[in-house]
Amino acid sequence: GDSSPMLCPIGQSNEKPPLQALAKWGEYVTDAFMFAAVMSDAESCRGVLERILGIPIRKVMVHAEHVLFVNPETRGVRLDVYADDEHGTVYNVEMQTTDNKNLPKRSRYYQGQMDMDALKTGEDFARLPQSIVIFICTFDPFGRERYRYTFVETCREDGELLEDGTCKIFLNTKGKIETGIGQELVRFLKWIGEPDAGKEKEENDLLITKIRTQITDLKKNRGMEENYMLFGEMLDEERRQGQKEGLQQGKMDILLKLLQEHKIDVKTAASIMGMNEDEFAKAVKECQEV
Repeated sequence: GDSSPMLCPIGQSNEKPPLQALAKWGEYVTDAFMFAAVMSDAESCRGVLERILGIPIRKVMVHAEHVLFVNPETRGVRLDVYADDEHGTVYNVEMQTTDNKNLPKRSRYYQGQMDMDALKTGEDFARLPQSIVIFICTFDPFGRERYRYTFVETCREDGELLEDGTCKIFLNTKGKIETGIGQELVRFLKWIGEPDAGKEKEENDLLITKIRTQITDLKKNRGMEENYMLFGEMLDEERRQGQKEGLQQGKMDILLKLLQEHKIDVKTAASIMGMNEDEFAKAVKECQEV
């Protein structure tokens, strides 16, 4: 089957949200949904990318249709921002507030997705654009107290760059080491980590002021609130599905152990799982392949 992410038509839900509207929805930019909404604005996205990379970017095109991903294979919900600039460099930016210890692999997956999106079948690899995956983390992903960790492919033997056009950047709002990083980025990351602290310093920061205003405006938008609630429902469903699958898997593991110890027969095991013997045999085969 096609494993490419399926786009959820955000803003096209006919269902009315429950009466008890979320009083504090999207209060801060660390809220993944609010961050994606803010970054859907090309000027804000350009400002954030300039701040992170420390280089001027003249123009950014945000691919708003990429913002909310639902992958039919994993049923995973992703909120990330996909954009490119005037030089054709492609960016994927995501807010991370939970340390699941999987960010390096997640960055690899995103990089692969970007490459697949960029190349049509049969096209020359030389046409692959520069691509940068950026995670803004409200925790230190590597525990080394840096505000920014930048990774590019290098030769282990002599440190020479591979120059494959890929780059992964992990930002840390809890950083302490300020050497080699601009004060504007430090201020921006501190603001993301503690949006209510040090407001005087931030008043002169045009990017922070712009994002603050945007959040206020977005929170007044009824359609955006409905989208937020729809997103919340999808996340709840994803969690429920994960728990259900975990329970089924646990049950299957116990049954397989009992079968190996000849304490039950296949027919009994199949009936416990609510399957016929053929379905059970297929499920066992799938378990062993994982």
